[in-house]
Amino acid sequence: MIHNQFLYCRICHEVHRVTPFDRAPIYLLEGMTVREIFTDDRRQFLDRHRGHEIEQLKRVADDRFPIGRPSDPMRVGYVEVTNGHAVFILQVSRRNIADPVTYKVVPRQTCIDQRGEFF
Repeated sequence: MIHNQFLYCRICHEVHRVTPFDRAPIYLLEGMTVREIFTDDRRQFLDRHRGHEIEQLKRVADDRFPIGRPSDPMRVGYVEVTNGHAVFILQVSRRNIADPVTYKVVPRQTCIDQRGEFF
């Protein structure tokens, strides 16, 4: 799997973006000691959705359709993806600067302006 792919749980509608950093450790500072904690985000996603219908999605284009200033870490963006049969739109956002980015499948109409153009 490569960085332009996503895993989508068709039961829970949760999306995980596959990245080279899925297995990057977390570092916790405890006083003067740094503790390394092994993580595997992709494995955690798959374990959480064991027995569910998991679908691979691939980015259609490199374009994101951001709303807001590029320097704003809280801005909302959209990514066009496909499962090979249908095209979906993922909304990219975060609720808090300390939270990871989340991906949510949204209706295509959400991303079409008054002129009928995709933004």
